[in-house]
Amino acid sequence: MKIVEKKTRGKGRRLVGGIIVGAALLLGVFIVSLFIEKIPNGYVGVVYSPNGGVQEKTLGQGWHLVGLFDKVTIYPIRMQTVNYNNIQVATSDGKNITMDFAYNYSIQPDKVVDVFNKFGPVDVEEIENTYLKTRFWDASRKAIAKYSVIDTYGEKSSDAAVNVQKLFADDVKDLGFVIDNLTLGVPKPDKSTQAAIDKRVEAAQELERKQTELKIAKAEAQKKQIEAKAIAEYNETIRKSMSPEVIKYMWIQKWDGKMPKATGTNSLIQIPVDEKENK
Repeated sequence: MKIVEKKTRGKGRRLVGGIIVGAALLLGVFIVSLFIEKIPNGYVGVVYSPNGGVQEKTLGQGWHLVGLFDKVTIYPIRMQTVNYNNIQVATSDGKNITMDFAYNYSIQPDKVVDVFNKFGPVDVEEIENTYLKTRFWDASRKAIAKYSVIDTYGEKSSDAAVNVQKLFADDVKDLGFVIDNLTLGVPKPDKSTQAAIDKRVEAAQELERKQTELKIAKAEAQKKQIEAKAIAEYNETIRKSMSPEVIKYMWIQKWDGKMPKATGTNSLIQIPVDEKENK
């Protein structure tokens, strides 16, 4: 009985010891995790501590040891895509239209500390939906106001996109934002504007149809003139080539040998008569 009790006590002690070691390891991992920060690929981290403020040196991608009370805010340095839907703008002809926009942006690595100092420890998505969206709306309002509502539908839509991007990029570049590849969606006008656009498109199509018909009519007229001129020239050539001798020769070629009933002076061709037979 004593041997069994000793074995049981030994197992119990080892079990307790294992639990203590496991708990210590877990506690150690937890403590270490408090000092480790992972920066994803394509991002940099700005470190801020209540005691030391913002650190000028940023953290690149990978794992980093930080202070216990340090806070890290990450910013993208590779291109990010932002979509803004249903942005209302006015055209040069006073029409209100709603458009969807998309653009790419990144933050210059040497400017992320400036971004942090301006906005504080907020997620970059919040900056996209507040500051960037406001500046973008202002740029799009100024740029689209230079184009008519028809221009935004046609070839000038690409020019409008370029102008929006330029104004937007120039506005935010000093803070470190790089804007690229801005695109405009199809305009969505109100009902009255859409009706005016439809009428204008129909008028343009009707004008194009009439111009096409006019071109066809001119082509047909030119063709008839060329044909008439060719026929006239041909007839003139024939007329000049038809001498009396040629006419007589052609008549003789087709003559069947029978004397015509009319051989007087009023006949088309005078048939020569043999004077010896008359005598």
